[in-house]
Amino acid sequence: MKKQQKKSKEQNRLICIVMLAVILLCPVFSYASFSDIEGYWGEEVILNWTNKGLAKGYNDGTFRPKNEITRAEFMSLINNAFGFTEEVDIDFKDVLEGKWYLSTIKKSKAAGYINGYEDGTIRPDKLITREEVASIIAKMTNLNQYEEGSKMFKDQERMKWSRGYIGAVANEKYMAGYPDGNFKPLNNITRGEAIFALDNIINKAGIQIIAKQDFLGITYIHVIWNKESQPLKVIANGNELKFDKDDGKWKGTSLYLNIGDGVEITAIGNGMEYRKTVFVKDIAD
Repeated sequence: MKKQQKKSKEQNRLICIVMLAVILLCPVFSYASFSDIEGYWGEEVILNWTNKGLAKGYNDGTFRPKNEITRAEFMSLINNAFGFTEEVDIDFKDVLEGKWYLSTIKKSKAAGYINGYEDGTIRPDKLITREEVASIIAKMTNLNQYEEGSKMFKDQERMKWSRGYIGAVANEKYMAGYPDGNFKPLNNITRGEAIFALDNIINKAGIQIIAKQDFLGITYIHVIWNKESQPLKVIANGNELKFDKDDGKWKGTSLYLNIGDGVEITAIGNGMEYRKTVFVKDIAD
């Protein structure tokens, strides 16, 4: 009986080792493909975002890059991309308990890049326009309004309150106009356009941190450093990450974290020290 129990334990341990080896040898984030983005001007950016887990497609294998998005959906993209996790209390009349975007709006409010309307609403289900996105991006990146920059667009007369914001984001090349020379500020922004604009910000900021945990409890930590001056060392919670030359990322794993735990990232070298804390997410999110 004891021999059988010992044999069973050894078999279970072997199975766990094999499963762990498979996980470690496989990529953390699977490379996604969609049936409706081939030839789309933002195809590469969309694949990059979905591969990093920052955006998702649909169950039917499509991404629908030309679909318009709501204000809450845009907030969710921002929070995922920039790691906004802090929440504050909100009192918007149209945000009720049980709604999927409740936490999203609490994070957006804490980050300070969006406000409600004068009537006490935030209208999370309302489609978001390109001029609204320009306003949010300008506030999020601390840009000063720059009306002069809006003069490059033929339809600047259609920009009422948003001219300074549009000029600022266009000058920074976060957002662009259309081939016909118009910005189309009142048009609702599409999924592809929104991701492309946010990706421009990330590339300019140059730093992106991902901490995701799989079903075995393994947390994968990736640090993407796009700035010209690379750090000499990147540390996560006291443990040094290894740089993957092929992937261009600093990488590491941990078996001692839970979803929601903080990961303090420290980058050192070349006369600088950068610190940021992110929180572990489920790999399916």
